[in-house]
Amino acid sequence: MPTRVPTFALYGERLQTALDEPIHCESIAQRSRLHDWEIGPHRHEHLFQILYLRAGGSGEALIDGARLALRPPCALTVPAQSVHGFRFAPDVDGVVITVVERHLAGLHGAARGLDARLAVPRWLPLAGHAERHARIERACSGFLAEFHGDAAWRSAALHAALALLLVELGRLPAAGEARDAPAAARREQTLQRFRELVERHYRAHRPVGAYAAELGLTATHLNRLCRAALGRSALGVIAARLVLEAKRDLAYTTLSVKQIGAGLGFADPAYFTRFFRHQTGRTPTQFRAHAAGGSSLPT
Repeated sequence: MPTRVPTFALYGERLQTALDEPIHCESIAQRSRLHDWEIGPHRHEHLFQILYLRAGGSGEALIDGARLALRPPCALTVPAQSVHGFRFAPDVDGVVITVVERHLAGLHGAARGLDARLAVPRWLPLAGHAERHARIERACSGFLAEFHGDAAWRSAALHAALALLLVELGRLPAAGEARDAPAAARREQTLQRFRELVERHYRAHRPVGAYAAELGLTATHLNRLCRAALGRSALGVIAARLVLEAKRDLAYTTLSVKQIGAGLGFADPAYFTRFFRHQTGRTPTQFRAHAAGGSSLPT
C-alpha cells in the first residue's frame, strides 16, 4: 500500500508526464485493458475527467468512498482531487476525456452556475432517457470528430465542441438530484465559492466567521445557506472535508494516525482521534481496519 493516494497525470503514468495539449481523449478500453479492466483508486491533482459509457456490460465506480454501478448508457464527471477507481466489463464501449483544470474555466466561464455542477462528482444515468442520451451522444460524437480530425481551425472547433458537451452534461440532473430552479443560482454560486475556500484552507482550521467575511456574509447567513442546501452547518462542511481527507489517507496510505492528523492540522494526536470518532463513530484505527477488510470503499 502506498504512503499516499497515487496521483497520476493519466492513470499509470508519472505525475510529471505532461499532456500534449490541455485536452486528451482515449477509449476506456485503451487504458483499462492494460490493467486487467480495473483502475485502482487514485487521483489527479489538476485534471478534470468525463467518462461516457455508450454500451457494453455494467461496470463499477468508486468515487470518494461511494460505490456506483455503471450501467451503460451513462456519463460520469470527476473533478480534480477526487479519489476514484473503476472496474469495467471487457466489452465496454466508451471514452474518457481529460481536461487540464485551469483550462476548464475558460470553457464554461460564460455559463453561470456550471462550474458548481462540475466541481463535484456527478453520475448521469441515461438508460430509459432517450432524449438525454441522444443529446449526450451528439455532443460527444461532435467532440470526437474534432479531436480525431485535422480540419482547419481544429483547436477552436475542439474547444467549442467540448464546451457544448460540458453544457449538456451540466443540464442533466445527476442520479438523485432534482433539477435546480433558476432562483437558486446565486445560492449555488455562493456555496461553490465557500467550498472552494474550504478546499484551500481546511487544513488551517479557520473559523466559520473568517469564511463568511470573505464571502461578504454573516456567519448566521452562511450557516443557513449550508443547512438548507447541504443539510449541515458551515462548520459541518469544514469538518466533513477534514474527515474525507482523513478517510482517504487511512484507507489508501500507510501513514500513521499521528502523521495523518498532523498533516490535517491537528497538533495533538489524541484530539484528532476524538474529532474523527465524533464525526464517524469510529476511531481512525478502527476505520482503517474496516477499510482494509471491507468489500467496498469506506464511507
